[in-house]
Amino acid sequence: MSDKDEVAPAAIYGHCLTTYQAMLSTAQIVEGDAGEEMVVWEGMLTHLISDLHLSTPYYTKIRRDLLRMGCVAQLKRGGGTAPSQWRLIKEPTIDLFNEAQEPKAPPIDKYEILKQDFLQLVRRVQILEEALEHVIRSAERGQ
Repeated sequence: MSDKDEVAPAAIYGHCLTTYQAMLSTAQIVEGDAGEEMVVWEGMLTHLISDLHLSTPYYTKIRRDLLRMGCVAQLKRGGGTAPSQWRLIKEPTIDLFNEAQEPKAPPIDKYEILKQDFLQLVRRVQILEEALEHVIRSAERGQ
């Protein structure tokens, strides 16, 4: 792929990376239940997003994408004034980001839609013609 064919990563990827790096900068190494060492960030993700001057509506997308990429795992859910705890697993990459995106719906074939609409109309006209013929035959027999 040439340089001009390359597509710039989505802005949300940059927000995910920035958020992860901010979490990592204040994370601590703790011992897990199985005795393994884990990197854990504790805090309020909504506040962190705000502190990074990212728009509040990005919170859900950033959180979802970090989880989908396998970069973080929530250990403890916060709420109110209680912070949440997040295990930091791996830094986001553009490849992880691209793989984690939900598949897009296939493009709509407008010709196929018009063709189906046309065939439905043809069938409706056929039904109406048959019904009209039946009415005419019935009327002729009744006279």
